[in-house]
Order: sequence, then C-alpha cells, then structure tokens
Amino acid sequence: MAQESDPRQVNAVLLIEVAKLMAKSMASGPKITHVLHLLSKWSKLHFPRVLLPNYQTRELEVAYYYGLSHEKVATAEYTVPFDQGLTGYVWRSGQVALVTDVLSEPVFLTRIAEPIEGSKHHVGYISVPIMVDGKTVGVLSAQRRANPRRRYADDVDLLRVIASLLGPVLQSLRHRAQHISLVPGQLDRDSDHFIQLCEAHGIIGSSRALLSAVKEIDQVKDSDAPIMLLGESGTGKEMFAGMAHRESRRRKKPFICINCASIPEALLESELFGHEKGSFTGAHRRQVGKIEQAHEGTLFLDEIGDMPMDLQVKLLRVLQDKHIQPIGSDRPRRVDFRLITATHVNLGAAVQEGRFRLDLYYRLNVIPIALPPLRKRQEDIPRLAQHFLNLYAETYDRSLHFTQGVYERLQRFSWPGNIRQLQNVVERAVLKAESQWVNVEQIEAVLDAEIIPEGASFSGQDPGPSRVASEPVSARPYQWVRDADIQSLQDALRQAAGNQTRAARLLGLTPRQFRYRLKKLQIES
Repeated sequence: MAQESDPRQVNAVLLIEVAKLMAKSMASGPKITHVLHLLSKWSKLHFPRVLLPNYQTRELEVAYYYGLSHEKVATAEYTVPFDQGLTGYVWRSGQVALVTDVLSEPVFLTRIAEPIEGSKHHVGYISVPIMVDGKTVGVLSAQRRANPRRRYADDVDLLRVIASLLGPVLQSLRHRAQHISLVPGQLDRDSDHFIQLCEAHGIIGSSRALLSAVKEIDQVKDSDAPIMLLGESGTGKEMFAGMAHRESRRRKKPFICINCASIPEALLESELFGHEKGSFTGAHRRQVGKIEQAHEGTLFLDEIGDMPMDLQVKLLRVLQDKHIQPIGSDRPRRVDFRLITATHVNLGAAVQEGRFRLDLYYRLNVIPIALPPLRKRQEDIPRLAQHFLNLYAETYDRSLHFTQGVYERLQRFSWPGNIRQLQNVVERAVLKAESQWVNVEQIEAVLDAEIIPEGASFSGQDPGPSRVASEPVSARPYQWVRDADIQSLQDALRQAAGNQTRAARLLGLTPRQFRYRLKKLQIES
C-alpha cells in the first residue's frame, strides 16, 4: 500500500501508528526500536538509526537501529566522531543535514551508509537532531533512494516529527532512577548511567539485582582481565558479554562467540584453533579458528564447563603463551584477545570431581560476575513481558494487550528457565489468543503446561512429586549431564508426544540443551 500511495498520506498514517505506539506501556528501548521499524516499513526510509553521544570517546554511537548489521554495530562500524561527517555536523549545530548522493559528498563518511537492495539510483542520506529543551541529545538518521521525483522535504519533515517524539523518551531514561529503589552508595549515584547502558544494549530491566551486575561489568570494561559470567541458563549471558565488549576499548574489533556445549567434541578443537588444508579427513580448505578470529577483540566461550579436558589444557597454554597452533600447522600464531566465559555449572565442584582443571579455573575466574535469575528481579518481569508481547504481536501481525492481573500472575511464577522461559510463555500466549486481549486465564493455561516431570532434576536433588509450574517451586540450576537424568528426559519426551521443543520446555531447557543431553546420553527420540 505504501508504494502506491502519496508519500504525504503514508507519512500521516505512519505518524498515527507511531503515536499509538508511544502511548503504549513498554520499555523505552524497545519502543524506540519499534518506531524505527515502522519508519522503515512505511516510508521508504532505510536503515534508520538513533545515535547518542559517548562523551568519553567523543563519538556518536548507534544506540537504536533497524536493518543494520548487528556485527557492524557491535564493532562500532557506524560510530561518528563529534567533529567529523554530516552526522557530527548535525550534533554540533542542531541543524538538519542531507545529501542526495553520498558518493559525491566529500564530507560524508561513506562507511556509515549501506547499499539499498534493488536500487539503481545513488543513495541519499538525511540526519536530523533530536532536541530536548533546546539542546541536542542525539541524532536520527536514515537513508533513501536518490529519486528526483520524490521530495526530500517530505522526508525531512517526517524525520523531524519522529525526532520530536523520541526526545522525551530518551529524556525519560535519564530520570528513571528517581523511581527505583536501589542499594545506597555508588549504585544510587550512577544508576541513571547503568540504566542507559541496559537500554543501549537491549537489556531490559532496572532492578537492583540487574543494575548491580551491570555496574560490575562497567567497572572492568577497559581491563583485559578475563570475565567469568555465572548464572542459570536463560539469564542472558551472551547479551552481558556483548555489553562488556561493546563498552570496552576493543569495541571496534571482532566479538566472537562459541558455545562449547553445542559443538561435538570431535569438532570443537578445529572450531577453536582452526586447521590447515589436508590436516585430517574432510579438511578441504584452511579454516581460521574462533580464537584467531577474535584477534584484538573479544572471545566469548559459553558453557565453558562442558569443554573436554584435553582442550582445557590447550586453552590454558594459549592464555599463558598468547599463541595458537592450528591443527596440522607447525607455525604458532600470535593472538591478543580478551576472554569472557560463561557457565551455569559449579566449576568449583567440577574441579573437585576432576572434570575441570584447577589451573585453568584460576586463569578464568579473575573477575566473576553473577547474573541474577529472573525470580530475583521480579520487578523487571512486567517490562520483559510487555516487550515480548510487542515483539510477537508484531511478528505475527496481531494487535494484543495484557488485561489487568497478568503482570501479577507472571511475577508469582518461579521461572526456572528464566528470561528464555518467559519469552516462550508469552509467545505461546500470543499464538493462542483469540481476541486482542491476553487475560489471566489464558496465561494460567499456558503456565499449567509448564509441567515439571516426576524425578526431573539437573541439580542432583530429588524435587519430590510432580508439580505444575503454577505452584511456587524452587528453580533448578542446570548441572552436568548425568546418567541419572535419562529417565527425566524420556518422561518429558513421552509427555510431549516426541516433540523435542515442547519436551525441553517441560524441563525448563532450551531445545539446544535438550538435544545435547539426548545425544550425550545416547537417547533415541
């Protein structure tokens, strides 16, 4: 419809939709991202982004965006120094700037523009200031096809209106600390900064437990000392690792992630260290390992507790010598990277049981940071639930709202699967909704399906008789895969009629974790 209508009519409809969105009760970060999505979807303005100032580096950084490469944003590809480019000019002057062809404009930093798919024209670029009380607080930018038959004035007017709506939202982030009860001391004084860090990195919440973890990461962001993220499955370890990287001095370099539990042991060494062509059967070409890919950047090793002992020795040697040697190579290669690891298992107990090397444990456990489970940050549940409702309502093209009492019911649940489980519950509620309302009864029905099968235990403790998840149950930290878990996995598969995804949810696991346990214990599904 947007392609056939008059641009001014489309813009008017778009602004109505944006006004409706701004009136919704939802977290500020997702709200801004949704606005940018609508802008791209309706107005033929591509890759919209909101840039906010980093006064320490004196650069404008992309805080919210739609359509851009996550990897490039993570490595600060789109950052703009205050004193450079047209975006920097908008920031300094508070004036609108546009170019009709970025390639012919010498002042424009062409690296921040993306090619528009299917366009036979040159790329145009528009930047407008986001103002609050006469002061520029950020910059809203977007790209468009350089079509001479389409008026730039209409797009500029639209972006200026959108920017005026985003200003108060950005301002509210600065003042949210006034409504939050936090521990006394430094956290109180800097809570606004930590809240903005959460919003900038897609971490939803403002609870004391969450901001305490964010504070710890902020304190060590410029150190090269290894960070170990501790916490239950589903607490968002990769998002926190990404925050630590993007806030560090290495943020313009690669951020490489690998899950040690999701890759078969026979392939994990090659994934980490790489291999030369012909070094083993099937090695048809040279492969650069994840460690080498992370050179000068950050390497995130998730589920480090599942790393085989022989690879633990090799990783320790890399950390000591700062060199790697790919499989089949006789030439060591120097590497420089910051290591972040994560685990949901008790590595201290694993060391005592001989499953994890003590010397590697001490190398990794320099800066341990405990991430809070969802049951320890119940005040964040309404914002998280609303975020997931908006996300899946948009995904499935629905218009949905929670009725009174839903937030309270969600807050009474123990969430053994943490944020990932809450996301799954909200998605199922969206899919099952028969009207525009999701009420308490519907949420109750979804929660009742979260059954903990009899004997299910990944903590080594007997949970007692089978209970439905609507009762307040204690969460189970997911521990090492044991033969004793075979019955629990088989029971879950039977209850789920062989559906592995549903069986995983019954146990509070992700499908990947569930499949890994099936393979590890050689259970046929």
